[in-house]
Amino acid sequence: MPKLVDVDQRRAELADAAAHVIARHGIDGASMRGVAAEAGWTTGALVHYFSSKQELLAFTLQSSLQRLRSQQADRAHLPPAEALRGMLLDALPTTPAAKLHWIVTLAFAAQASSDAQLAQIQRDAYRSFHAAVTTLLRRVEHEADEPDGPTGEPEREAERLIGLVDGIALQALFDPERWAGQRQIDTLRDGLDQPVVGTE
Repeated sequence: MPKLVDVDQRRAELADAAAHVIARHGIDGASMRGVAAEAGWTTGALVHYFSSKQELLAFTLQSSLQRLRSQQADRAHLPPAEALRGMLLDALPTTPAAKLHWIVTLAFAAQASSDAQLAQIQRDAYRSFHAAVTTLLRRVEHEADEPDGPTGEPEREAERLIGLVDGIALQALFDPERWAGQRQIDTLRDGLDQPVVGTE
């Protein structure tokens, strides 16, 4: 009887291999042959799951983003202020997996300037992240019985918090000696200085 193959698992394994190759060599250096070798496969086996490098790249970016979304879903049962802090902390490159995500994201950001598909994936991801942060901010306000919140503008507060996370992450990637994990966490917590995010 032929062995059953979990196609989704195989594609996820190849995307993970592609992410590691991109982190070391950049997108231009992530050839189909190189990704296949990273995964311990032949190029012929890889093209059974991805017909082109473009398809593999798009799936790799989406897979990296999906990992963050799954972490957000795991916090659905938590109080909104706690879920919000956890979501923002998860977005920082304080672990090897999160750092890999950021390196891959930056590589794709450069590529997206000339690739409409990759640009749309990243744009949609940021809009989704903004919507998730905004929703949690509104839930915090509602539980605090403050319909308008201290700022009354949860969408703008979400923009501020996402900008704070991005700024910390970029500095941590470019200057890891000064921006170790604990400093990233402390700086984010210092930035959560509005009552609407449940820090008081």
